[in-house]
Amino acid sequence: MVALEAYEAGLCKQCGEPLEASTAMENDFNNPRGTGVYRPVEGTPVQCHCCAALQRSERDTAALNPQFPAAMIHAVRLVPRR
Repeated sequence: MVALEAYEAGLCKQCGEPLEASTAMENDFNNPRGTGVYRPVEGTPVQCHCCAALQRSERDTAALNPQFPAAMIHAVRLVPRR
């Protein structure tokens, strides 16, 4: 478990890329002398319909616990369309 925690600590909390690479000056978009640059992947962005359902649930139920809406645990599942 310690190895997993150490690995995850080295990742960006938003994109999941290794911080060593994603924060390196040589990969900065604004660095004309850089050796790399992050660019959008062709065919993206795409919408994750599961994440969209989770966000709808969060939005629709936020008033149930206005003091701590982020404490609400949401779950969705794929079901056949009626």
